[in-house]
Amino acid sequence: MNSDLIAGVPGALPPELVVVIPVYNEQDAIQKVILEWIPALEKCCPNFLVLAIDDGSRDNSLVILRQLQTQFGQRLVIVSRPNRGHGQTCLEGYQRAGELGARFVLQIDSDWQCDPQYFAAFWQLRNETMVVSGIRKSRDDGWKRTVISKILRTMLLLAFRVDCPDANVPYRLMQTDIIQTAIRQIPSDFHLANVALAVLLRRNKSVTHAYIPIGFRERYGGEPSVKLPLFGRKAIELYRNIQQMLTNQKKSIS
Repeated sequence: MNSDLIAGVPGALPPELVVVIPVYNEQDAIQKVILEWIPALEKCCPNFLVLAIDDGSRDNSLVILRQLQTQFGQRLVIVSRPNRGHGQTCLEGYQRAGELGARFVLQIDSDWQCDPQYFAAFWQLRNETMVVSGIRKSRDDGWKRTVISKILRTMLLLAFRVDCPDANVPYRLMQTDIIQTAIRQIPSDFHLANVALAVLLRRNKSVTHAYIPIGFRERYGGEPSVKLPLFGRKAIELYRNIQQMLTNQKKSIS
């Protein structure tokens, strides 16, 4: 995949922004997401494309995406592949953004929780800092999710001495070239890969960060990638995976 193929015009310039949307069984929400985000993006950044990666959906998500593509043309690029999980799908999107030569990559989710009203504030900071992340100050998806986010922050701080204010937030704008090295350090079987990326970027003292308070809407249909009953098991798995990743990082440096 290259910029000429994406733009459909030989010699076309790379997109300034690639918006990565991982999609898995989101037939109820994905149309709402695309229909509200593309107009919002057009107000701030004329040169962008939305990269929707269907992660082996078993419902009509892919069919709906292809229907939307007839409306938006080259604004909407669709990739379909077998299921690998949300985090690894995000990493693939970040890598593709780098291959396309995009200066910036924004990741949002396909469940309608990410509200585009905040994007303009993110975009204003794009040249002032390398990573702009949302902090979910209000959440419509329940207090339990808020508690989980706080526990995650505390665990990362105590176990790895890394303060990630909202490590698994799906609303983050990043300078594409800055994140490529970190992406390569994340194992291909790392489930919560966005958390791993947040940890690596925060540990890198040369990477600058900014945080913007956002509201988080209740998801529209579908199911969360990490269900509440599995949180304890996933937390243990996450701790072990991060520990192994950081150990491997030290070995590669030495």
